Amino acid sequence: MTGGGDDRERRTVTLADGRTLGYAEYGTPDGVPVLNCHGGLMCRLDVTPADDDFVRLGARVISPDRPGIGLSDRSPGRTTADFADDVRELLDALEVDRTAVMGWSFGGQYAIGVAARLPERVTRLAVIAGCLPLDDAATLHELNAMDRRYTWLSRHARPAAQLLFAGTSMLARRAPARVGEREAKHSPPADASALRAAGDWFGRAVAEGTRNAAGVVDDYLAAVAPWGFAPGDVQSPTQVHQGTADPLVPPAWGPRLAAAIPGAQLVSHEGEGHMIALSHRADIVRDLVA
Repeated sequence: MTGGGDDRERRTVTLADGRTLGYAEYGTPDGVPVLNCHGGLMCRLDVTPADDDFVRLGARVISPDRPGIGLSDRSPGRTTADFADDVRELLDALEVDRTAVMGWSFGGQYAIGVAARLPERVTRLAVIAGCLPLDDAATLHELNAMDRRYTWLSRHARPAAQLLFAGTSMLARRAPARVGEREAKHSPPADASALRAAGDWFGRAVAEGTRNAAGVVDDYLAAVAPWGFAPGDVQSPTQVHQGTADPLVPPAWGPRLAAAIPGAQLVSHEGEGHMIALSHRADIVRDLVA
C-alpha cells in the first residue's frame, strides 16, 4: 500500500487490490481520530465547514471518499459492508489503531457498518440523519421522492441516471453558490441559515461527489441493497441524531434506528432538518472525542 498527495483534501492511498482510495484530513494531525462517512451525492468534503471546530476540539477527522466517489476508484457491485475493508486498510496506512466514527445521511449506514465489522477499532459511533436498511420495499417507499427517483433510474435506466448525475456535477461546478441556495430554499429555516453561512461549500461538495457519474450510480445501488450486517451488531457507544423536520430522511427513522442499535441514545433536534450535520457537527465531534 502506498500513500500520496500533499494537499490535505486530496490525499490518496493504494489499496491491496490496486484501487485508489481518496481521503481528506481535517483538524489537528495529532488529535483524537474520527472517521467520517460522507452523505449521498457528497464526498470527503462534507465536513469542510467544521475544520476550525475540529482544531479547537483536538480532533483529527479522516474523511474518505467511497468507491467511485471523488478521488476513489470504482468497485462495481460493492456492498455497504465492503467499505469496512477499505477503512481497515486506510487506518492501517495512517497507523490509526482506534477511531470514533460518524456518518451522515447515506453515510450513516457505512458508519454503522464500520462499527459493526471493526468492533475492535471503533470507540464511539454517531449516526446523523441516517437511513434504515432500504432493501425492504416498504421502507424504501418512505424515502423522499428525489432519492427514490434516483434509485429507480440507477436500477432500471443506468445511462439516464449517469447523464443526470453528470449534469448535476456540471451545474455544481459552474455555479456552486446557486446549488447551495437552491438547497436552502427547500430546507427548514435553521438548515437554510446554516447553508447560507457556509457559502459555496454545499455546491463544491456536490460537484466533487458527483463527478464520476458511474460511481454515483454504484453508490445508489449499494445504498438500497442488503447491508451485509445488522444494526444490532454494533457494540460501540452510539448516538443517533435526527431532525424532527427532516425533508429527506423520515423523522420517524431516527427512533427506529436507535432502537435497533444496542444501548443507542437518540438525540432529537426540534424543528431542524437534514443539515443537522452542518449545524451540529462540532457538538457531535465533541462527544465523539470526549
